[in-house]
Amino acid sequence: MHVLLIGLGNMGNKYFWKLEQMGERLVLCDIDPTKGKDGHPFYCHFGEVVEPLKAVIVAVNPQEHVSIAEKFLRDGLPVLLEKPPALSLEEFERISHYRNLYISEVEGYSVCAEFLRKPRESLRIERLGRAKGYISPLWDLAWHDLYLMQRVCEDVRLESLKVEGNLCILEGYADGVPFSLSVAWEHPQPRRRWYIDGELILDFGEERVYKKGELLREEKRDKLRLMVESFLKGSYDRKSVERARGNLLLLEKLSHTSPF
Repeated sequence: MHVLLIGLGNMGNKYFWKLEQMGERLVLCDIDPTKGKDGHPFYCHFGEVVEPLKAVIVAVNPQEHVSIAEKFLRDGLPVLLEKPPALSLEEFERISHYRNLYISEVEGYSVCAEFLRKPRESLRIERLGRAKGYISPLWDLAWHDLYLMQRVCEDVRLESLKVEGNLCILEGYADGVPFSLSVAWEHPQPRRRWYIDGELILDFGEERVYKKGELLREEKRDKLRLMVESFLKGSYDRKSVERARGNLLLLEKLSHTSPF
């Protein structure tokens, strides 16, 4: 049985190299005929695939995610969708009821995720990227922190969006506690950090956890491999769909105020 990987762009290639490293039998699909890889069946349209499949990973333009995933979900195959799974909640609801659907949450496999906790007084988050993303800083970067927040908080609300140069600053409340989330592309000082209650620092970029200024834990992990293994073993968190729905609801309300 094979794993079908649809999309061989930036993220798709990361999945490809990881799956090959894991020794999985692959079938590849991309609309660009030049993106085939030696030693693997390749198609320009997923409807042409004839190999028996055990799972599907989709990492294409998010505008196409739902229509592609829906075909395989109907066939009963487990599908892992790269984020964002759709560009509107209405579109996502076409497939969100399938129990064989899972949404990429790679940051959930960081050692820092083990130390996530509900803030008591304050929460400040910085996700400042080195490169330019695909859609916008909100959808490409803030997406990660919003699903992480939903892991520990029941009521996440976005109240405002401020734009300072290329920096987007989201402000809101997590279970009644104020938080700020700053995101940017092509930042001169890239970092991915959570500051919880002024004492706990979760450094997702360096995979380090600090408490009151002292290093509490450091562990470099192959997060993508851990996520893919969990998906293929059938142990992936089904609540990823619920959190994706929450993200779409939150971002739809604010995206119209963003210049990106």
